[in-house]
Amino acid sequence: MNRPLTASRGFDPRLLIVGGVLLVGTIALIVALVAMSGPSPNAGTLQQDRGGGHVTDGTDVRAGDPAAYASTPATSGPHWGTTANWGVYTDPQAESQLVHNLEHGGIVIWYQPDQVDDATLSQLTDWVNGQVRSTRFKVILTPWAGADLGHPIAVTAWNYLLYQDALDLSQIQGFMDAHYGRAPEPNGGPGQPAV
Repeated sequence: MNRPLTASRGFDPRLLIVGGVLLVGTIALIVALVAMSGPSPNAGTLQQDRGGGHVTDGTDVRAGDPAAYASTPATSGPHWGTTANWGVYTDPQAESQLVHNLEHGGIVIWYQPDQVDDATLSQLTDWVNGQVRSTRFKVILTPWAGADLGHPIAVTAWNYLLYQDALDLSQIQGFMDAHYGRAPEPNGGPGQPAV
């Protein structure tokens, strides 16, 4: 004889209700987390890809065509055929050259000398020198000589830009983690400098 399942036989219908509520709650939590999650603040801002054609070394692309670059500093666009060496520079380097370093998966940190104090510059220098000695050596630190960036520090990768009003090395490290080597020609560029 078949009998319906009841609480007396060990089946409790409340378990279905509790299980259903837990399932709905879990789904709602996942949907809320996905909806609230956005891009990492360390990732910077995606810029328009302006390609990567070569121009004659020595050309100042921005001066010749202010619309050639989608951002300041540039994160893609026309650039010199020659790359710069990785490392720390005390004299401003050519933006049109360093775009080529970005195309090879590097990170370029620009700073406005009149807006960065000696202690901040020392921290940036030490951090970049540490990177250059590591396996992720494609990093450049250089003063910015162009028009005011509106921020003391700008960190660039291919198609990405991160501005900083105050130095945050953990954010720069996060930017590097997100973008290092992610470019059209990640295996090119100069080798690791002898330190």
